[in-house]
Amino acid sequence: MTVISLKDEDNLPIKKVIKAVNKKMNDVIRVVDALNLGRTVVKADGVYRTFNDGGSVKISEGNFTKRKVAAKKIKLF
Repeated sequence: MTVISLKDEDNLPIKKVIKAVNKKMNDVIRVVDALNLGRTVVKADGVYRTFNDGGSVKISEGNFTKRKVAAKKIKLF
């Protein structure tokens, strides 16, 4: 699944890419939980960091309403 040139980028099997990303994300989440760094959650009124013990800290304040994406093209590299 190595991309040698930009022309090869469109020929990547998307299922393999998604599986690799999900596996790496699971590793990252496991390390973050073990170190109790907290997970970042975006809510309508701000950005919060939630820790293992259930505590929550507001990191940023603002209006973060959901927006629709006009184009669904994803560039991985």
